Amino acid sequence: MAIAYDKAGGGPDRDWLFGWGAALGLVAIWAGWVVVARFGVQQTLTIYDISAVRFLVAAAVTLPFVPRFWPRHLKPWQILVLASGTGVPYTLLAFAGLQYAPASHAGILVNGTLPVFAAAFGWFVLRDRPGAWKVFGIAIILAGCVAIGFDRSTGGADHEHAWIGQLLLLGSAAALASYMVSAKLWGITPVQAMVAFPVTNLIWYLPLYLLVLPKNVLTAPWSEILLQGLYQGLGPAVAGTLLFTTAIARIGPTSTAAAMALVPGVAALLAIPILAEWPSLLAWAGLALVTAGIVLTAGWRPRLGR
Repeated sequence: MAIAYDKAGGGPDRDWLFGWGAALGLVAIWAGWVVVARFGVQQTLTIYDISAVRFLVAAAVTLPFVPRFWPRHLKPWQILVLASGTGVPYTLLAFAGLQYAPASHAGILVNGTLPVFAAAFGWFVLRDRPGAWKVFGIAIILAGCVAIGFDRSTGGADHEHAWIGQLLLLGSAAALASYMVSAKLWGITPVQAMVAFPVTNLIWYLPLYLLVLPKNVLTAPWSEILLQGLYQGLGPAVAGTLLFTTAIARIGPTSTAAAMALVPGVAALLAIPILAEWPSLLAWAGLALVTAGIVLTAGWRPRLGR
């Protein structure tokens, strides 16, 4: 993987350091999010409750900064498209998928296919054609995802409906990848994304949630509401958006997706003691393939001869 160097100081370029630092911080948040979200959908709250408390907390924290940091250079429909990529459509697809699939499947399928969807969208939207090695990495990722598709032995997997959860998780990955490419195309800053997205999602989702969608928030324990509200609202929705958009701006959408190579493995390891979900041998094989493919799409190249 090529490393950029600062001409003045001789060290790594500051943009490169900030970009990959943000990406690694995002790894920590997302690996924990997979486990917390999987735990949440197994408790009292509905997936609609979890999405609501996520954006309520995030909007409450960021609302004071809206007048100063609102992305006024973007049209309302552009903000809505961007906010949807990391907002309610993405979260509902992910939470629904986690009702049927274990945490290790979510970590592998969502984060593993991000480079695939990002490369595909980037090719059609940004005219960023992937090179031969990146295509090879994508093929390895897809092979790992196929292995996961046949896995029914991992702890927590719904043997009859696991495929439904896997398709939903792929849909959430596609939504997130669309945001990555759109953010690069329309030039939204990290602070603007962090401020605008929670409010935008809350404006259209809260009335729908209150009037139509099923909810158990009034009967759920406060400990459950606080865990999901604080982690979902302050983790992925605020800090995650800031780190995600920073990484996209500094190192690009495909490299940001590729940096998520650590998320599947970390999430699978966390799920063992917290959720008692032991991955099967097929799941470990799929994890190894997906991780290797992500590393290749990140830009690492094996040394072949001279």
